[in-house]
Amino acid sequence: MGTKPVLSFLVLICSHAVFVAALPDWVPPEVMDMIADDKARCMGEHGTTQAQIDEVAGGKLENNPSITCYMYCLLEAFSLVDDEANIDIDMLMGILPENLVDKATTILNKCGSQATGADNCEKMFNLGKCVMEAAPELWFVA
Repeated sequence: MGTKPVLSFLVLICSHAVFVAALPDWVPPEVMDMIADDKARCMGEHGTTQAQIDEVAGGKLENNPSITCYMYCLLEAFSLVDDEANIDIDMLMGILPENLVDKATTILNKCGSQATGADNCEKMFNLGKCVMEAAPELWFVA
């Protein structure tokens, strides 16, 4: 599996980890504490508001660098993407619960080719749109 396909599930996981009103049951609560500082830093760096994050968590993703660059920033903070927005597959698969691996593989196969764009922020937008459509029950942004 190439690195681009992994972007789709990584966005799903980390985007789900940045403070949503209700965490999915597969995200341990301690994850939210772990990402709090990086969330605040990425929001500040990109001018992202909690309202934007809440909209994306609710399924409304716009091609706006303040939210798409925030998504990339958060993934990069945990070394899950490189400077070209390629996902570290081993790292990603290592953090996923076993019961989500098959679903992740399906999503990656479908959405991996969507992780394209002029820059890393546009790659996050295109990938995010595909993941939201492929797995709306798992999508979230924290």
